[in-house]
Amino acid sequence: MARALKVEESQIVLLLDARRIDSRTTESQRLDIFHRRNRLQSQINSLLQTMAAFVGADWDSGLDSCDNGDPGSDEDGIFVTVSPGNAEHAILLLPSYMGLPQCSELELNGLVEQELQLRQGQANDALHEIWLALTDKAILFRTEVRHGKNYAVTTCAWKKVSDLDTLVKRYSMVYNQCRKQMVALGADQSILDRYQILNKKDLTVSTTVSDPNARGHRHDSLAWFWTMDIPKDTDKNDWMSECKL
Repeated sequence: MARALKVEESQIVLLLDARRIDSRTTESQRLDIFHRRNRLQSQINSLLQTMAAFVGADWDSGLDSCDNGDPGSDEDGIFVTVSPGNAEHAILLLPSYMGLPQCSELELNGLVEQELQLRQGQANDALHEIWLALTDKAILFRTEVRHGKNYAVTTCAWKKVSDLDTLVKRYSMVYNQCRKQMVALGADQSILDRYQILNKKDLTVSTTVSDPNARGHRHDSLAWFWTMDIPKDTDKNDWMSECKL
């Protein structure tokens, strides 16, 4: 099941990269997407063959017509149909996609609990990556973007910021998809209160992140996830300790 979650994350990465295909995209870049899509489809096929042995070959009956929302929204689901040739949209054989009634009918309640535990770990990992990327971005603004001495230095700094934005978008999509599947798994309110919905406004950064005592930021508040103890080692991270002051 952990393997399936990794495949799901690969789907999200491919989806984001495929969305950037436009008239300016080179043939080499298009070919790269094509090969990555084929490799991902092979991984999905192998995964389905392995897991279908446990739940039956007709596990996806009724899923073809499911609608998980607008794929363009970070808060909605991105897996909308089992569509050959579009591996990034393929529904995976996981309890959260099958639905609790079908899992109960197939006596897969143990797998439901297992996936819920794995989803919490996946959410922790995604939030941790978001922490790191946003902190690096805040420090870049403070040390390089604002104090760039020439065009080359400033351009390089903004390229780093763009790369960090890409990471934030990737892991925020992973997190939001993960949380949606937690809901589908019947996560209780205590879990959902801990793993709140991640909004775009939560992903903005300011000097508060890198220097909470900076002038003019005394009353600024950080997004909810900055005060979470993930992955239970915040005492070892100086910048996380500062964020709690």
